[in-house]
Amino acid sequence: MKNQKARPMGNPIGIRELLVEHYDTLSRKGQPNQSLSDAFSLSGALAPDTSGKDSFSDNLFFKLVESLTVKTIIADGERACALIAYELVSEKGERFSCEAAEIWEMRNGKLVSLTIYFDTAAYQKFMLPILFPLTRLKKKKPLL
Repeated sequence: MKNQKARPMGNPIGIRELLVEHYDTLSRKGQPNQSLSDAFSLSGALAPDTSGKDSFSDNLFFKLVESLTVKTIIADGERACALIAYELVSEKGERFSCEAAEIWEMRNGKLVSLTIYFDTAAYQKFMLPILFPLTRLKKKKPLL
């Protein structure tokens, strides 16, 4: 586990450093809410547009993250694009791997938005048994 260094007051953090902290926290199964603005907005492949810090921590995709690898971060001012390799594991042990392109925006030292893109067809196939267990899909016997 990395030692978190405190930033001196008045020393603003750039988006690249903020994202490195965010992904480090997420990879350690922490809640990266400290890096998120109260008005945080999540959109893209995961769900319709949602807002608030909880839109990230309550999202099932991020709850199932077992590990992640930051492949690259390209930052320009208060915007960045990150390419992330995710490994997700369901409660039943099924695995799903994907690479995601994440578009981030920062304001006043906090992450204010994330738009995420990845292979949604493969993700839906992985999620189907999680969201709709087979026991619920069995046909009921008619009552006689």
